[in-house]
Amino acid sequence: TTLHAGYARYFTPPPSELVTSETLAKFVGTTNAPASLLNSPVKAESSNYYDVGISQAVGRALTLGLDGYYRQVTNLLDEGQFGSAILYTPFNYAQGKVYGVEASATYQEGGFQAYANFAWSRALGRDIVSSQYTFDPDELAYIADHWIHLDHDQTYTASAGASYLWQGTTWSASAVYGSGLRAGFANTQTLPSYVQVNAGVAHTFASATLGKLNVRLTIVNLFDRVYEIRDGTGVGVGAPQYGPRRAFYVALEKPFSL
Repeated sequence: TTLHAGYARYFTPPPSELVTSETLAKFVGTTNAPASLLNSPVKAESSNYYDVGISQAVGRALTLGLDGYYRQVTNLLDEGQFGSAILYTPFNYAQGKVYGVEASATYQEGGFQAYANFAWSRALGRDIVSSQYTFDPDELAYIADHWIHLDHDQTYTASAGASYLWQGTTWSASAVYGSGLRAGFANTQTLPSYVQVNAGVAHTFASATLGKLNVRLTIVNLFDRVYEIRDGTGVGVGAPQYGPRRAFYVALEKPFSL
């Protein structure tokens, strides 16, 4: 049994890409004029991070883990996609809190390996205090008095995978599940959940002339499921995004020794 606990104090400066008030003033009276010219400067983020967890070996093959974390944030930094050109613009929430629990399991015996992870999380912010011109006034007023989900907040996330080495060939499969990111006015809605399955096979060939040659075939999104990661709505989300369609990748690796 392994127990751990930790504390960290973080300081994060804002990214350098900023839109100045002078730039905003040039669009006054045009069709690209913002709803508000309020553009308080972006601040550096500071946070307290707490973490505690346990890992338990069950026999020689299985290991179970459980971890909990909490992050208390002042001037929470985030980046949004704004404008018709989808420019990334940093902004701050006056307060933020990020917390959750993660469970994991790993198994290894002989040529067989497997893993599974499950996470529950919350990422919340309140009161936007910089780059206010990028937001609708009604949304800005709502966020000033309410904790809202961050655009990258996903309540449930899970992944699992396994591989088996058989006669020099490694067969593998993995899957990822997400309950859906946020959408809608002030991120009050949730997109549909999604599942993506991947598969792969790898083998090392050896010959007298070429030596060793590692070959791997990977299939991403094996069942070609179409799912939306973002729908273009929500705080700081300016364009829809989708998960990858089915794709095949072949990798060749030739080790050399000097």
